[in-house]
Amino acid sequence: MEIRDKGAVVSGAGSGIGRAMATMLAENGAGVVVADIDMEGGKETVERILAAGGKAVFKRCDVTRTEDLAAAMAAAVEHFKRLDIVCNNAGIGGEALFDDDPGPWAKVVEIDLTAVIDATRIAVREMKKSREGGVIINTASMGGLLPMPGSPVYAASKAGVINFTRSLAYLAPEARIRVNAICPSYVDTPLVRRAGDERVEEMKLQVGGILQPEDIARGVIELVEDDSRAGAIMRVTVRGGRDYAREIRP
Repeated sequence: MEIRDKGAVVSGAGSGIGRAMATMLAENGAGVVVADIDMEGGKETVERILAAGGKAVFKRCDVTRTEDLAAAMAAAVEHFKRLDIVCNNAGIGGEALFDDDPGPWAKVVEIDLTAVIDATRIAVREMKKSREGGVIINTASMGGLLPMPGSPVYAASKAGVINFTRSLAYLAPEARIRVNAICPSYVDTPLVRRAGDERVEEMKLQVGGILQPEDIARGVIELVEDDSRAGAIMRVTVRGGRDYAREIRP
């Protein structure tokens, strides 16, 4: 898909990977709805895009609320006259699986998996209205492909995103809608930095370094532009660069 003059929505675009995705899509000519629950961060992303000559608007979005997701998609149509690209990127880490309170780990599932399913559902319905197709990219993780003993619920949620994405490959021939996922290794974001410098250094040693958000954004551009990819799972690692997990044909 040619990105110029398309309408895009990026969730979690107030910082980190989402900000890099939104910025790079705008640099390539898309009009971008910056969707985030963080109003300050989201508006800062918009200001950066506008200052660079791009097109963007902010829409406050709690991805656990269906009405917020629908409003973000509608904002792309309102401001840019179309919805072509959706990046379901918002996510959280942290869990306390064996505590009495299920709240923390349940929230991980709600944001990292359930919200991705809901947003994809809404985006597909909107894209079908135009009959021009579109591209949906779900942010998963290398933790969805490999065990994560320290974060099993996060790993399970991201694994769910991966198989959900693969299972929608049939939408490409049926409705010209391509659903793909991107699986980064550790990325230098505020979320990762909250673990502390010592933990970040451990991560670097474990996987050979740490990615920058722009590394993931470049993968998103590739997935949007490559019309042959549907149900594809892109891996992004320091050692391996960008490659694809084994493809499963529908």
